[in-house]
Amino acid sequence: MKTVVFSGTSEGHALCRFLSRHGVPADAYVATEYGEQVLEPMDGITVHTGRLAAEEMVDEMGKGTLVIDATHPYADVVSQNICAACETAGSEYLRLTRPPIERTGVETVPDTAAAVVWLKAHPGRVLLTTGSKELDAYTAIEDYRERIFPRVLPTASVLAKCEALGFPGASVIAMQGPFSHEMNVALLDRVGADILVTKDTGRTGGFAEKLSAACETDVQVLVIARPTEESGRTLEEMKAYLTERLGLSAEQQKSAPPRFPLFINLAGKTVLVAGAGKIASRRIAVLCRFGARVRVVAPEVRGVIDSEAEVELHVRGWEKSDLSGVFLAVAATDDRTVNHEIAAECAQQGILCSVADSAVESTFFFPAVCEGQGLIAGVVSDGTAHGAVRQAAKRIRTVLEEEHGTD
Repeated sequence: MKTVVFSGTSEGHALCRFLSRHGVPADAYVATEYGEQVLEPMDGITVHTGRLAAEEMVDEMGKGTLVIDATHPYADVVSQNICAACETAGSEYLRLTRPPIERTGVETVPDTAAAVVWLKAHPGRVLLTTGSKELDAYTAIEDYRERIFPRVLPTASVLAKCEALGFPGASVIAMQGPFSHEMNVALLDRVGADILVTKDTGRTGGFAEKLSAACETDVQVLVIARPTEESGRTLEEMKAYLTERLGLSAEQQKSAPPRFPLFINLAGKTVLVAGAGKIASRRIAVLCRFGARVRVVAPEVRGVIDSEAEVELHVRGWEKSDLSGVFLAVAATDDRTVNHEIAAECAQQGILCSVADSAVESTFFFPAVCEGQGLIAGVVSDGTAHGAVRQAAKRIRTVLEEEHGTD
């Protein structure tokens, strides 16, 4: 049976990995060269790049082909075309869905046009995190050059579009996700945002991190609703279905086990911190408190480094030689590409690395540290529940700081 995956999302990538591990050949279709770049080579997976019209989709399919639509929840027109092509070609259509996240205290509008109308009536700086596809709509806002700070993919075509639309270079944030809670907080602070415009991209799309960051910084959230309510299967449901449908190994696809809370002695050990912004500065302070010899590398120092902290500071870009003699590493720059490079180099050298904007690439999680009464506790989540970590750490610190009671 021929298998086709229309990808472009993290779930689509994960499904391709699943098929590859089980020896199922598949054709994966991504719309852009960027989508191809982030989809690593996999055995049995043939990647096709470029947008297909409905007629072209029919030509790529055939009767009995298993077609899995793993496109973005906001790509409703694409999903409609895929579904229609399946009906014409006699293929089986399966939808891989991304569950929405429950939200409170936010403003919701039906589409981009409504978002523009809402923004015209509500002044303030805007961190726009909806991508570049509909960026031109926001130029209808009278003072968009001063108000709107778009966060877009760091590709030449996207940057050229931003320039052509008149967005100042200093206002454009060109970064590749995923974005952690801390990274979102830093960006909201950096642009002085009053409003965050986003879409409900689900948990894997970083929506939860945006909501928690906006809550922490007291920023109003404007959500563009999903175009349609979909039915289908989640990633885990799809894996289970394909295991049975294709007669794959009955081996259970278990989620990754939790991180083991290893407490180690950092006294005298060298730890690299790449970045010197708000997040990195907090990491530096904690590491110094635990006796580490901290090597800080950053093009500029934007955070506040404790003047009493003894750090080895290099004001420049990161270099591979910075990992020489390093025990642990923390990648906390505001450049996704640099953080990825550090994580990859650490993996090659066998150095544990905490990546501020990627739980997947982190080989250890930097915890919220709680101390008191001679006790130390560290709190982490799976990389998504940052708000829960803060609340739990606050409660634990309160307990540890209390006087010991009597028996």
